[in-house]
Parts: sequence; structure tokens; C-alpha cells
Amino acid sequence: MPSAEPRQRLFFALWPDESLRQELERILTGESFKAVTGRQVAPENYHITLRYLGPLTEAQQSCVEQVADALRGENFQLTLDKVGYWPGPRVAWLGTERPPIALEMLVKALERGLVSCGFEPERRPFQPHLTFLRKALPKALPTSVSPIAWPVDRFALVRSRTLPEGVQYDIVRSWSFDGTVK
Repeated sequence: MPSAEPRQRLFFALWPDESLRQELERILTGESFKAVTGRQVAPENYHITLRYLGPLTEAQQSCVEQVADALRGENFQLTLDKVGYWPGPRVAWLGTERPPIALEMLVKALERGLVSCGFEPERRPFQPHLTFLRKALPKALPTSVSPIAWPVDRFALVRSRTLPEGVQYDIVRSWSFDGTVK
């Protein structure tokens, strides 16, 4: 019996740089969030998912990378100014009251391109959010957060691996909005 083709669990995401990651960690472990209970997301895993792709073969990965290669966009500033909670998955998150038009255009362009790779269009509306707590209890969540400016000039293809010590995310490739690849 032939073995199944290896697959990697991948997603497109906005990935904060190190200084923003440190600022987010300082805020999310600071006084306003001290009483919040749940399992903290490791700061090295902070991100905003643009589109979850799932376990992909090499050929599928190549196709989604070609989609990203063709995208162009504008740099924009994302302002994280909203604290939210979803009771089903019990996650607490930071989001934005007003998603930038450039972000919405990026997600729509990704969706259009992914259809050519055989993906079904995402049915849920895009809601940009950065999960910072899992198995959260909402009663101690602050109702607001001082705005956090996130200058966005690129997006990434990220691999998700489940290890005994927890989930690990690794950037496979990243693209700036002018088309340069890293």
C-alpha cells in the first residue's frame, strides 16, 4: 500500500515584527490583563490569520505560493483597539473596530486566487483578530485596550506543527506588498 503524500498544515497570516511582538506581550501580560484566566498564547505565536489553508501537498503549496507571488497591495496601518471573546472556542482576542480597506482587499485577492488552486471560498466573514488566550474565562477581560498601531508591509505563509510542548508556527515564506519575497 503506497504511503500518503506528506502534507503540511499551512495558513496565510499577518506576522508582527519583534518590536511589536514585545509590545503586545507587555500589554497582554500587564496590569489590565492580570486577572484574566486561561492559557496564554506564546508571544512567538502572535499573528492574525488571513486564511487557513489546511494540510497541503507540495503541489497545493506551490499553487498557493504562486497566488501570493502575483499579489500586490499597499502598506497599511492596522490598529488593534478592541478586546473580544468567543464563547464556543473560549478564546480571547485583540481586534480592530475598523479594518483597513487595504487589509480587506488583500483577503479578497487571496480568496480569488485560492479558488484557482481548488479551494472553496471562505463562507465566514473575515474578522481580523489576534488570539492571546485559549480556554479563557471572559469575566475578567478588560472591556477596552489602548490602541496598538501595527504597520503592515507584508504577509506570510506559515506552517503549523503540533509538538509535545505545544503548537509551533514557522514562517515558510513572506511577501511584501511590492512583490518582493523573503
